[in-house]
Amino acid sequence: MIIKQGSTLSFFNNIYQALIKDEELLRLLAYLPRGYDESKVFHEDPLDPSLPNLVDDSEKYWDLAEERVVLGEKTSDLLEDGLCRIYIYEGRRRPVFGNYAHATQEVNIDVYVHESYDKDFRLTRISDRLNDLLVLERVAGYGKLEYKAGNPREAPTHYRRYLHQYVMNVGKKQDVLGDQRLR
Repeated sequence: MIIKQGSTLSFFNNIYQALIKDEELLRLLAYLPRGYDESKVFHEDPLDPSLPNLVDDSEKYWDLAEERVVLGEKTSDLLEDGLCRIYIYEGRRRPVFGNYAHATQEVNIDVYVHESYDKDFRLTRISDRLNDLLVLERVAGYGKLEYKAGNPREAPTHYRRYLHQYVMNVGKKQDVLGDQRLR
C-alpha cells in the first residue's frame, strides 16, 4: 500500500510504527507477570533484562506485533486467546475554529488486558508506556499529539479495557497545487 506523506493515514501509520517498535511496550503486551502461572512455571517480570529481545525483525516479531497491536476494532478472537492487545482506530474529526484547511482528529487506543496478565497492574503499566511514547511527541499530525481523555470501558469476560483518546491536528484537504491555495 502506498501511503501519501502528510495524510491522516500516514499519521496513523506513524503511531502504529512507534508502538510496534517499542521493546518495553511489546514486553508488557507479551510476557506474563512475575510469578508462577497455573502450570507452576515461574516467569520473570516482563521488563527483566534477562528475557529475550522481542524487537528483532524476525518472523516471530512480526507475528507478535500483528497479534498484539491491531489497526481497527475487531475483538471477536479475544475470548479464545487470553492476551493483552492494543487497538488503534479513528475517532471524531472536527474543524478548528471553522477553518476549512485544518481539523483535529481523535486517535482512539483501546487497551485490553486478560486477567492472567493483570496481577502486576498491567493495564496501568501499558497505559503509562503509551503516554510516554505518544503524549506531547511529534509522532503524528501537525504539531504534538495531545492526550484528550481516558476512561474504562465495558470489556469481554475475563478482560479489562481502557480507552485512551489523543488528538492531532490534520489538514482537511491536501494542497494539490504545491504552495498555491485551492480556490
